[in-house]
Amino acid sequence: GGGGASSSEDSDDSQCCSLTGCGPAKFHFVPRNGWHPDLRKMHCSARNTLGWKGEGPIPAAPEDCWMLPTSDEMALLIAQLQSQLMLAGWKLLTCAPATVERLSNKASLQQHARRIGMQGALPVQYSSPETAVYPCILKAAQGQHGKDVHIVDSKEEAYDVTRTGFGSTWVMQELISGRMEYSVSLLVDEGEILDAICTEYEYDKEEYVWPYDVEEVRRSSHSRVPKEHLVVMSHFLKEYSGICNFNYKVRESGSMCIFEVNTRVGADLACDVPRPRARELFEKLDQLNPRPAAAAEAAAAVSAPVPSATLRTEEAAEAARQRV
Repeated sequence: GGGGASSSEDSDDSQCCSLTGCGPAKFHFVPRNGWHPDLRKMHCSARNTLGWKGEGPIPAAPEDCWMLPTSDEMALLIAQLQSQLMLAGWKLLTCAPATVERLSNKASLQQHARRIGMQGALPVQYSSPETAVYPCILKAAQGQHGKDVHIVDSKEEAYDVTRTGFGSTWVMQELISGRMEYSVSLLVDEGEILDAICTEYEYDKEEYVWPYDVEEVRRSSHSRVPKEHLVVMSHFLKEYSGICNFNYKVRESGSMCIFEVNTRVGADLACDVPRPRARELFEKLDQLNPRPAAAAEAAAAVSAPVPSATLRTEEAAEAARQRV
């Protein structure tokens, strides 16, 4: 991890870092959420200081600078606004909005997994409280940082949380026990995984909802992601371009059980991974040629109204310093 938000975040510092005169920005992480002190330690001109939350005029880009999302809502917005952002000078690694949304929305991820025959890599889903096996997980289809995630022990407890929306706005799924949780950050270009970093987190309970009522025992990062796990992840990532993050446990059988895919930079990469190794991933990103996704899809998405949900980026700020 690292320290909390620094006072420099209060300045809209898009051109260069106000601390120690460290030169022009090469990577801007938006919106601001408290990661700036950890990002600076990578020593690759990374910033979390830009005051843009997706509303109002698009900020002009510093020369030769990437815009990277710190929330799934911003990742979708960047995909929707990619033409305007590139016209404003920003370098982007993104794809069609529908590709972003089918991964980041938990209900859409289930449908996507069924379409590609990979539902076995996700927790078993239950269509209603009557068909569920308890205890199980009940969680909002959209959300992050453990918000609106519940362990329920009966259908009565499930109905205490919500009366409607099972399988759409709410997801009911198998509870996977185990103290070890894995977060793999990936650099992906048109479905090809170019870099992968795994951070392992060990907790003091077998069953929990992170970050509530559970303590982290230890964490470690490495690049030894099992090949079979990379193969599973690549099945989900067809047509995807961007940085993303898979959060999963490993079943007793050794197979992956994927809880979620975050279509953004995660706090594991931004804060927890050793700084030289994280810098390597962003240096690989900087070697890519930014380009718009399929022009027709991008243009259609840009002309469509932006859903209000994509603008709710304050939650990310409130969850500053939380990991994935």
